[in-house]
Amino acid sequence: MYLKDSANTPDFMSMNIFSNKRFESLKYHLEAIAKGDHYISAEDITKAHQIVVEGYENRNKFPAFSLPKFAAPKVSIIVPAYNKFNLTYHCIASIALAYNKTSYEIILADDCSTDETTKAEDIIKNLVISRNDENLRFLKSCNKAAQKAKGQYIVMLNNDTEVTSYWLDELINKFKDDQNIGMTGSKLLNLNGTMQEAGGIVWKDGQPWNVGRDYDPLAPEFNYARDVDYLTGAAMCIRTDVWLKVGAFSEELAPCYYEDTDIAFKVREAGYRTVYVPHSEVVHFEGQSHGTDVTKGLKRNQVVNESRFRAKWYKQYKHNGTASLENMMIEKDRNIDQRILVIDYATPVPNKDAGSYAAVEEIKLILSLGFKVTFVPENLAHFGKYTRQLQRMGVEVLYAPFYTSMDDILDRRLPEMDAVYITRYHVAEKFIDRIQQQPNIKVIFNNADLHFLRELRGALKQGTKDLGGPLQTRDQELAVCRKADAILCYNTTEHAVITSHILESEKMHLTPWVLHEKSKGPEFKARNGIAFLGGFNHTPNGEAVEYLVNDIMPLLEQQRPEIKLYVYGSNMPASYKEMEADNIKMIGFAETLDSVYHDHRVFVAPLLSGAGIKGKVLESMAYNLPTVLTEVAAEGTGLTHGISTLIAQEPQEWVDAIIKLYDDELLWTKFAENSQVLVDAKYSFEHGHKVFKDIFASVGIYSSK
Repeated sequence: MYLKDSANTPDFMSMNIFSNKRFESLKYHLEAIAKGDHYISAEDITKAHQIVVEGYENRNKFPAFSLPKFAAPKVSIIVPAYNKFNLTYHCIASIALAYNKTSYEIILADDCSTDETTKAEDIIKNLVISRNDENLRFLKSCNKAAQKAKGQYIVMLNNDTEVTSYWLDELINKFKDDQNIGMTGSKLLNLNGTMQEAGGIVWKDGQPWNVGRDYDPLAPEFNYARDVDYLTGAAMCIRTDVWLKVGAFSEELAPCYYEDTDIAFKVREAGYRTVYVPHSEVVHFEGQSHGTDVTKGLKRNQVVNESRFRAKWYKQYKHNGTASLENMMIEKDRNIDQRILVIDYATPVPNKDAGSYAAVEEIKLILSLGFKVTFVPENLAHFGKYTRQLQRMGVEVLYAPFYTSMDDILDRRLPEMDAVYITRYHVAEKFIDRIQQQPNIKVIFNNADLHFLRELRGALKQGTKDLGGPLQTRDQELAVCRKADAILCYNTTEHAVITSHILESEKMHLTPWVLHEKSKGPEFKARNGIAFLGGFNHTPNGEAVEYLVNDIMPLLEQQRPEIKLYVYGSNMPASYKEMEADNIKMIGFAETLDSVYHDHRVFVAPLLSGAGIKGKVLESMAYNLPTVLTEVAAEGTGLTHGISTLIAQEPQEWVDAIIKLYDDELLWTKFAENSQVLVDAKYSFEHGHKVFKDIFASVGIYSSK
């Protein structure tokens, strides 16, 4: 009664538990339509939303609506149906409503229905029909419908489902991560909002389990992409070429049941991965298609096909562990070698600071070794899209309220780990003793930068006589170094300083930095001005800007007033606007680094203090933008004065160097080319993979990849 009579009444419009997801899709569609570039009309979106809001129960009226039409759809969505058109109609309306950027077609596999399904194409425009002359039942009907597919991917979607915004994009985008992924699958939700399935396990006795059934769908343990034994046919996506290669659903399992489990094993046998994608969410009205009684109707085939499946794939699942909730939390992860806990002070935000960028790349390197990565931010905060970025990569991220403290995490999760990778000494010193109480666990410590060296440099530059603070930091930082099994730092200077104190060179390693290929920028003459970039929560960046504004730019203005400085960076203080002048522009946060490194002719980094390696300088190298640097800024990069950069210290040196590089196209081109040689040799992902493999092997953590 509520759905039929009150769904459009104020205060009653959003009572369904999934109303927020429906509204999200509606909002995205209307925004796209308002911009004048969208694939579906406002009228059809409004109709689809109304249909979904009203629900499928007791529906007997089916207003017409149109699906979008694509000449070359990327995805073919197959919806099998036998009568129960109210379910099918609701499902297809939800596909139209769910906001996605991926083009698609919907193929209705009608298996000799006798209700409104027989005229579905008259009710739903642009619907592709695969109609059977005789009753083929589920498996053969899907195989036949797939022969009509135009897409590069085939999605099998039960008609007793409701999809949500971005469900399709998430399934498809995961294939871009690895060309060896053959199949992806959605998270399934129950009508009450609890989790129905987060991928599947087949235990050593051949018994399949829905991972995470009835758990909270936001629980960290079920919200990262991971390899699984199977993906339910209620919402699964397979590459069309892989579908053809493995021979579609196995017809010995006709009419239905175990076809989805079987095809996952066939996909892996063919050399591809089967991956669960948690942020593709689909509501599944479980049991609406065939019921739940295994002694009646088509459901009886579940028992018959179970024995067929077990006999066929026994060798593949016989070592998969014994069924239990405790074992499920470990066995749900497939295709991993060892388990690494990564701890940092917060979730990395790679578009805001270089340290975050480095943290994400290091996590990618650990993943590339075949290790499972569990990441925990010390503040236990879920950082929204930044947390999801890690989860999409395949990282399990732990956060509140599911974990209440670091002690809670270490008590519950440390025993399963083979090693802990900790960044920053002030994080490591709190937990390293507690971690090392666990037998046989290894601690890899990344100091990020050598804090006491940075503090000493800053204090000495300012003429501070009381060095008590930096020296106390030194003692604390070196204490962590002595306890760690391996120590990572970004440059040889820090490497030497730490070694001179702790006298354990075998523990020392240089941390690789990964730079990705950048798009080619404008030519020399098309660029203007000089640029600086830095996150202003980091003191050395503020010092550098003040040095530029107060000491360098006034001198440069006297000689070359047309050369302007553009200052970019996150968390720029409002007071910096007061520093603007005719030749100084304070831009602030840059949405993309392309504008920083493509628009300008020279990158400058007059850092007076600091430690570690400077991400801003490395990015400039990757973009082939020549630089003028201080010795501190050049430290650890491999850049050499007169060969690939210009080093300056005093203000007039800076002015002379900027003008020289700004005017000399031959020198500029030489520096750009030489920087690229360094990038290719020292900063590739392949190089980083090799270095990380050696680092972990040095503490007894070995990788098969």
